[in-house]
Amino acid sequence: MVSSQTSIPVLECSNLSYSIGRKSVLKNVSFSVFPNEVLFVRGMNGSGKTTLLKSILQHDKFKDRIKFPSSRSPKLSYLGHDLGLYTTLSLEENLEYFRGIAGDCRPEDQIISWLKDFRLWQRRKDPVSSFSRGMKQKAALVRALLPNVDLYLLDEPLTALDSEGETKARSVLENVLDSSSIIMVTHDLNFNLKAKSRLLELGENSK
Repeated sequence: MVSSQTSIPVLECSNLSYSIGRKSVLKNVSFSVFPNEVLFVRGMNGSGKTTLLKSILQHDKFKDRIKFPSSRSPKLSYLGHDLGLYTTLSLEENLEYFRGIAGDCRPEDQIISWLKDFRLWQRRKDPVSSFSRGMKQKAALVRALLPNVDLYLLDEPLTALDSEGETKARSVLENVLDSSSIIMVTHDLNFNLKAKSRLLELGENSK
């Protein structure tokens, strides 16, 4: 699953440790992510998967441990358990808002195609509060993938998706790997993408 690499990594993490009080959440975690590659992060509950993604997002606090060799100002996009949508706004209004924040975004026709694939296009003017849980998850995935970034941090992005939604999500993720990299937390041992991939297993307390 891990192949040899000659390109410059998008991200290098060396001996990252993180504790909350006396509890060690991450202990000496090391890995690299290369261009157009997906790193799958797996582990039991409490093994530090979400903490790892948030540490990368807040990399300025860990400059000696988390580095971006190919960029002085890395562009990141994050999808966590909090879907990051304004539920009183329509999906269309949400995407317009986040497009304004991000600036550099994927082409509008690509976003429209994703919305149609996810069966969200006809509901784009409806408030997100009226969406089912699975629809909200798909909308949040589109929101996270909207900006052009170096690295997407996705924490269990397939939660609540049915088999059709997972298939469409796989296609969308493979699409963005043409120009970016992904770190993806997933419990699904069978999920894979047609792309270069690595696996990071986090054990209890990352030991």
